[in-house]
Amino acid sequence: MMNTRSLRPYGHGATCRFPRTLCKAFCPVKNRTCRLPSTIVLAAKGSKNTASKGFGAPKQQPAKGIASDAVCPCGSGAVYEACCLPYHQGPAVPPTPEALLRSRYSAYVAKEPAFIADTTHPDSPEYTGSRASYMGTVKQTMRRLDPLQLTLLGSEPGTSQDEAFITFRLKRRVRDPEAPKGAAAEVDELTERSRFIRVKARWMYLDSQFIEEEEQEQQGKEKDKKAVVTGAGDAQPGAPPKKKGLFNLF
Repeated sequence: MMNTRSLRPYGHGATCRFPRTLCKAFCPVKNRTCRLPSTIVLAAKGSKNTASKGFGAPKQQPAKGIASDAVCPCGSGAVYEACCLPYHQGPAVPPTPEALLRSRYSAYVAKEPAFIADTTHPDSPEYTGSRASYMGTVKQTMRRLDPLQLTLLGSEPGTSQDEAFITFRLKRRVRDPEAPKGAAAEVDELTERSRFIRVKARWMYLDSQFIEEEEQEQQGKEKDKKAVVTGAGDAQPGAPPKKKGLFNLF
């Protein structure tokens, strides 16, 4: 067994018994007076590249867009490696709807499409086609979208303990794929209400709705009714076409 006493011969004692070519190729100390057993020398070769990196288990590798020691973009105030990184790279699972929402937001910053796909319920209206095709849609959105800020406004329970709603404010930068090359991206803010359901002790995203859209639709209906009553020409729809939110990919 190798222990601290096994390392004492480094650089001491009789002349090294290995051929010079072997010593130069494998010996970590490059010393002709070394008398280490060949098993130790060969083992040292394998650990040479990692010995200078410190002791203990290696750190989790950071995601594509966030340094592991940076403040997590989800708004929790914690460091990324102690916040959403364990969810993005597993095996940890967000324990609450809020943790899931925050981790999905930061997944867009970190460019983690697999996490978005894995935390979207198959019954979601946005989850169309196979997992591969859905991930392709997520990647397209990530290329267009830069999340800038997430602000949670409130939460409420659903009809059961396995359903929850969260309302939040999102600031984002969106690049129009049809815009001329070099055109500035649009920055806007929106308020969204997302629904989450729990399946086998795991929370998943189901769907969401823009709060502004609901208000605009109601105002549009009232305008349409007024136009019909007064006979003021053809009634025009008062609400803009529906668009999808951040987590249901526009």
